[in-house]
Amino acid sequence: MIKEAIGKLVLKENLTAKEMTGTMMEIVTQKATTAQVASFLTALRMKGETSEEITAAAKVLKERSLKMDLGKDLVCLDREEITVERETILSTVRNPSGGTAIFNVSTATALVVAGAGQKVAKYVRRSLPPLCGCADVIEALGINLDLTPTQIKRCFKEVGVCFLHESLMHNGMENLISIRRKIGIRTLFNLLDPLINPGGAKVQVLGVYDPNLTEKMATVLRNLGIERGFVIHGKDTMDEISITGESKVTEFKRGEVNSYFIKPEDLGLKRRTLDEIKGGTKEQNAEIILEVLRGERGGKRDITVLNAAAAFMISGMVKGLKEGIGLAEQAIDSGRALETLNKLIQFTNSEHRFVRGEMIAEMR
Repeated sequence: MIKEAIGKLVLKENLTAKEMTGTMMEIVTQKATTAQVASFLTALRMKGETSEEITAAAKVLKERSLKMDLGKDLVCLDREEITVERETILSTVRNPSGGTAIFNVSTATALVVAGAGQKVAKYVRRSLPPLCGCADVIEALGINLDLTPTQIKRCFKEVGVCFLHESLMHNGMENLISIRRKIGIRTLFNLLDPLINPGGAKVQVLGVYDPNLTEKMATVLRNLGIERGFVIHGKDTMDEISITGESKVTEFKRGEVNSYFIKPEDLGLKRRTLDEIKGGTKEQNAEIILEVLRGERGGKRDITVLNAAAAFMISGMVKGLKEGIGLAEQAIDSGRALETLNKLIQFTNSEHRFVRGEMIAEMR
């Protein structure tokens, strides 16, 4: 199937849902060779992924990935997924493999959202040096990622936030991680990661690296059963709501899809420069996040509270972004966001560290 799919893609022909499903099954079951997978992903990227192709691929990956039972009344908010009812699982995923060298905004956002009382589950992955992925900065903060599914569930229940590592969620598909790193460009999997949604949320916030993807990914989310969501792209190639200029937002709910633009000035925030939200090594980014949580003012705080506001708005905690910004600032200035981080560090480091065999047995 994958050979035929590559043949169609190089001719710029779209794949049907059935063709994409069959190809993805060959990839995740390791029936396709590394060369075939790399060729397929590259050809698909050059053609441009359709919403039908992304939806079919996401369904295969979701079926093969680990599912976490985090309760029934939850919301999954991700830079790429969010759902709402009573609790919010924030899986703010940011792709660190290019674009701007800013600090890990999504990690800071997750801690602020959790500090305000919205439960958060964040999907994270590492990046290759010198870039700093979410998993890298999380470990630099002192958080232990080596937890079993049972430990993660307890962390989510007791602390209100947990981090789901890429290697755990992909459940035996480690070969894909290796192939992606070797290819070195954004591919279909950069779009699929945030769609895994292991908690089964029905409301989602998704960040994308290209403004032309917002409507397309909104369609994908609806196809996957998400009932309400935001798909966002910020100026300067950020899959966050930007503080440096305009951000495009595609919102969908009750069958309606609307796209619009927002500016930081419209929300009472000062427009900042890239230098004001610049990141660095994982140690430097960890220190930046600590400074934000300790209440330091400036561009880094502003972009954090702005993105947290989107989570609050889509989860129904607030009616608008301005109100959400106020709630995020309260979570920081009251010390609740920093307290959440400290509880997370304490919980994850007090747990028995698993060995690989124990984790595999539990997942089965």
